[in-house]
Formats: sequence, structure tokens, C-alpha cells
Amino acid sequence: MKHKTSFIDPDTDLIEQAGQGDERAFEQLVKKYQSMVFSTICRYTGSPDDVEDLAQDVFIKIWRNIKRFKKRSKFSTWVYRITANHCLTYRKKHQNRPVSLDELADKGSTPESLTIEPDHETTQKVAQVKQALQELPSRQRIALVLSQFEEKTYKEIAEIMGISVSSVESLIFRARTALRKRFERKKPNTAQEIVPDESQII
Repeated sequence: MKHKTSFIDPDTDLIEQAGQGDERAFEQLVKKYQSMVFSTICRYTGSPDDVEDLAQDVFIKIWRNIKRFKKRSKFSTWVYRITANHCLTYRKKHQNRPVSLDELADKGSTPESLTIEPDHETTQKVAQVKQALQELPSRQRIALVLSQFEEKTYKEIAEIMGISVSSVESLIFRARTALRKRFERKKPNTAQEIVPDESQII
């Protein structure tokens, strides 16, 4: 007879206490996950001025819905899902607002494909990459942010976005293809340098 192995989340006690209205327990969860939430919002929206307000909205949603957390996934995955959905909603409301990726370098974890020397030519490349990323559809962009900048696996991204792994693969593939095609039109010889093949960055 096979026994199902139950998933034990390290935050179980705090989750249960917060679900019962314990504000101190929830404060501990906020302290643990606020950096993750802040960085994801900043990298996706490119709007540091709005990060604090958006993060507050995310944690309010978590507080109001923590009783509904089914423990079918890690709590961190659930937090990412709420954050990602809030970012998508934000983008829909701010379609014409410029999106900057300057904050990507703050953590020192900029992907190799975007790590370049500050001369005139490469400064132009940075501007091109920023502009191209701004034009990606929202779901492609969030998948790319989670994959390259938050270093999430395709399985984790699928859980966060509530889609299949194959859908994640498709979103990221289309995002990279769109970026590569854009750069190939502008400067074919540097397209591969700026947007490398999937095997080079996974």
C-alpha cells in the first residue's frame, strides 16, 4: 500500500496563525517575503516610485486571502502568484506608461546577455533591449522576468502563473524570438549576442 507524502511548508505555523487573525505572525511573513515581492514588482513594472504602494496592495490581498491558501504548493509560490497577477493588472492599467529596466542591475544578477560595457555602441544596445522588452506582451514579460531575473524554473513559473509548463515554454520562446527578430532587423550580427539561444541562458 502506497502512502502519499504530505508537503510540509516551513511557514505552516505562521500561515495557520495568520489565518486565525494573528497580526504578529503575519508581520513575520511580511518580513520574510517583502524583499521578494518588492524586487519582482520593481523588475516587472519598472516603476520604483509605485513599488511600495503595489507591494502594500499585494500584502493586503495575502492577508485577506490567507485563510484560502490550500497548501497544495509552497507558500512562496502562492505569494509569487498573487504578485504576478497584481503586476499583470497594473500593466493593463498603464499600457502607455514607459517601463524602465534600470533597476535590474541593482541586485548584481543581470543576465549575461544584458551585461555589457558602457561604451557608445553598447549603450545603444541597452536602450534597444529596454525598448524591446517594453513592447513584449504582459504574460511573455512576466514569464521572462521570473525565468531570467528571479531564476525560477519552468515548473515554478507554471505554478505561479497557473498555466502548464508547455505554456511557459511557449511564452518564453515567443518572447526571445520576438526580441531576436527585432535585433536582427536592426543589426543582424549582434542579434545573437544580445538575445542568445535558450541553451545559453537556461
